[in-house]
Amino acid sequence: GGSQIASGPNMQLSQPGITEVQGSSSIRSTVMETSTSASTGSSPPKTVLYSKYEVDIDTQKRSTTYPGKEHIESILEEYSQQVRDLQKRLNDNTELHEQQKFSLRQTIVDLQTKLQEVQMERDALVDIRRRESQTQEDIKIQLQATVHELQTANHLQEEMLREANSQTEHLKKMVHGHEEVLHELRGVLVDYEDSTGKRVYEHENISGLHIRNLGTAFSKVLRDLDSEVSYLKGRIFPLEEQLESLKKESQAKTELLLQQHQDRIEQLINEHEQEMAALTDKSNSARSHANSIQSQMEIIQEQARNQNSMYMRQVSQLESTVSQLRSELREAKRMYEDKIEDLEKQLHLAHSEMAEAQTERDQYSQESGNLDDQLQQLLADLHKKEMELSLEKEQNKRLWDRDTGNSITIDHLRRELDNKNMELQRMENIVKTMKTECQGQMERQMAAIKEKNESIEKVSSLTAQLESTKEMLRKVVEDLTAKKINLEASERTVSDLTACLQEKERAIEITNEEVRKLRSRVDSKLQELQHLKNEGDYLQNVQSECETLKLQVMEKERVIEIFQKQIDNMTQIVGQHGRTAGAMEVEKSQLVKEISDRKLEVQELKIAMDKKEDRIRETEARLSELELEKVKLINTCTERLRAVKDMKRERDQLVTELKASRTELAGLAEEYENLKRNYRDKSEEMEGITSKLRMQLKSAQAELEQTRATLKTMEGSDGHAMKVAMGMQKQITAKRGQIDALQCKIKFLEEAMTNATKEKHYLKEEKNKLSQELSCIATENNKMTGELEILRSQDRRLKEKIANMEAALDKASMQFAECQCIIQCQEQEAMRFKLQHTLDIKELQGPGYTSGSTSGKPRHISLPLTHTHANVPPSQAFQGFIPHVSIVKEDPLRDLKRLLQELRSTIDEMPSVVLSKSDSDGRRELPLTTLRNTIGSTCRQLQNKMENLQNLVETLQMKNQGSDIYSIEITSISFKM
Repeated sequence: GGSQIASGPNMQLSQPGITEVQGSSSIRSTVMETSTSASTGSSPPKTVLYSKYEVDIDTQKRSTTYPGKEHIESILEEYSQQVRDLQKRLNDNTELHEQQKFSLRQTIVDLQTKLQEVQMERDALVDIRRRESQTQEDIKIQLQATVHELQTANHLQEEMLREANSQTEHLKKMVHGHEEVLHELRGVLVDYEDSTGKRVYEHENISGLHIRNLGTAFSKVLRDLDSEVSYLKGRIFPLEEQLESLKKESQAKTELLLQQHQDRIEQLINEHEQEMAALTDKSNSARSHANSIQSQMEIIQEQARNQNSMYMRQVSQLESTVSQLRSELREAKRMYEDKIEDLEKQLHLAHSEMAEAQTERDQYSQESGNLDDQLQQLLADLHKKEMELSLEKEQNKRLWDRDTGNSITIDHLRRELDNKNMELQRMENIVKTMKTECQGQMERQMAAIKEKNESIEKVSSLTAQLESTKEMLRKVVEDLTAKKINLEASERTVSDLTACLQEKERAIEITNEEVRKLRSRVDSKLQELQHLKNEGDYLQNVQSECETLKLQVMEKERVIEIFQKQIDNMTQIVGQHGRTAGAMEVEKSQLVKEISDRKLEVQELKIAMDKKEDRIRETEARLSELELEKVKLINTCTERLRAVKDMKRERDQLVTELKASRTELAGLAEEYENLKRNYRDKSEEMEGITSKLRMQLKSAQAELEQTRATLKTMEGSDGHAMKVAMGMQKQITAKRGQIDALQCKIKFLEEAMTNATKEKHYLKEEKNKLSQELSCIATENNKMTGELEILRSQDRRLKEKIANMEAALDKASMQFAECQCIIQCQEQEAMRFKLQHTLDIKELQGPGYTSGSTSGKPRHISLPLTHTHANVPPSQAFQGFIPHVSIVKEDPLRDLKRLLQELRSTIDEMPSVVLSKSDSDGRRELPLTTLRNTIGSTCRQLQNKMENLQNLVETLQMKNQGSDIYSIEITSISFKM
């Protein structure tokens, strides 16, 4: 069975595991050799004893000549043949032990070959891990390339800003040319008259208008423009009101979300408090159970003491009666044939004892085989865990060398390492306990063999002492029957006490399982703490990003202030020269729109910053609460461990006291049975004596009456008759004295009978109590079976939930792959759009500058028209591109978020306490613990996958935000151009 377990596909062994297996096999071989040597060493004395036995038989044959001699000799020959058969069986057992040693060595060789195969598989896994690391490095290089591309895009934006500054300087230079400005202003007035059909100045023509009259003309134009601006402002006000209503709705939604989050936190806190209350109730129940066990043991000790005192009193009384009645018992002897029958009975009893010893030996050998199988299984599990630990260590080293910045994964791996170390320590402790149990079983086997040898020696000694103990045979037979009865009574008491011990051991095991559950709870709380720390780190990163965004906002506000200063300068210049620059006002309106957009962005960033700061505060408060809960749980665990240690000490003390009380009870029971038999025999003899004495009394009374009648008739006789009467009176007084002594003895025996009846009533009450305790134990067993069925149903439900969660995770991984494809497509489209934008800018810059340098009045008119026509297609294309990209982005993100919510709901629905109650049978402890460990490991793996998915979703959101910001900046640049 051990070899099949060791040859699993997932089995991974290490060099220290081989040394442990070899050490355990060497320990077993030494134990087996000692057992064989002990058996071989114990065989020669048997032959010596039997040679003595045969000599004694020869002497008996020579010396004794009595009827039934041949029958006794045949019986003795049968017993010698049985002893020889037993010697053969012992030799067969030694050969079986040697075969087991040879099979163990073969299993060790098989394990070594399997170790080599596992090492080959490990090398293959190492190659696969290397390839994965290479692929991840390639992905990192691609990400770095995308970062460089984004940096180049930022440099292009800075260059465009510089170009805008150079254009403003060029405009300043153009304004300084007074004559050109006058021509341009006149051309603008002409264009205004042509476009509106209104006369700007009625007295003169605009082409020949004097500079002094330009102010009045421009004032009229500005009035018309102010009226148009007021009309536009009237249309803008409702739009601003709509914006404010939208802001209010968004604030209300955010407040609702915050309230829902706070309610969820309060629910979690209440659930945690309920769990803590349940744990405290369980600890109190365990303590009360321990106190009840202590009180029961004290009551049992007091009862044993009282019984001992009662037995001592009875022994003293019965010894006094025995000393009085021994003189009378020595006179009664039985015939020679009865003695021979008693001897045959004794030999049959010895034979039955030998058969019982042999059956016990077979049972011990079976138990040792089972323990060996369990030991092999545990060793195989230990090797598996050690290999998994070594592989995890190698993986940790590679991950540490490969990615030092990935602190979250390293924390998870450390947690798993700690869990594996705890499991290793537990397995080592189990192996140690199994080794100690194996040693105890071997010692018990040796003790059984020794007891068997001692019984054989007793049989030989009994046969040797046949002639010397012929007169004491009857007493020996009575003693043996008394011992049988005492043994049955002691076996009953021992079975009752063992049942009590098993109940107490089950209670201790229940407390141990509760302590393990508390440890698992502490581990889960520690994992939650670590998760919250990771969230705190993530929030710190978000804070740092928010600070960088604040700095960017500050820089953009500075740029806006610079633009405002430039606008003020331009307005002053336009005011000085007649306020006739329509194109400048168009640019001013565009810049005002950009300023309002930027202000809105700043406000949104501030709102996001406030939300994130609130979230950071909430997480910090939750961290502090969880740390306090962790301290409380650690304190409760230490208290439970102390209580368990105290219970174990008390159990050891009670076991020692029970053993002592068993020995005392056995001795007292034997003495009590002997005394009871003696009392019965003596009471029967005394009844016969009393009946005889009563007959004698009646005859004496009849004689008295006769003598009285004779005395009346012979009053006148001589002195010889008087002497006869005096003699008769003396005889009567002597008889009366004997009658008084017999009456005293009768009273004494009646008192002893009353005491015996009282003891019988006491024993009946104890029997009733023990029957009630047995019924209670049966009900508890039924309860435990019901709880087992409930736990099995819970296990099935959990397996179904795990399958559902694995399917959901597969869906999430598929959607994540789709999201990655979408992100790559977006990046490609963004790069294509960048190139197209730069080409459009270059095309727009080229013809504008050439026309500005060569043309006159009509050229100034054509420039804004071409500019507008050139700006229309890229803005339209970009506006058509943005919704398509946003639609593509939102769908997979929504799906991922939905999957994450489903996974969280399933994890929350899973019961916090899995398999809270233990099975009543000690044999099913290991499957339950393995089931708990597997469920705990699956939950941890699901939590790790959840965290990885959440991190991926957050990175996708950050990328989408970056792409959105980039698209907004490109649109602003396009509007500027």
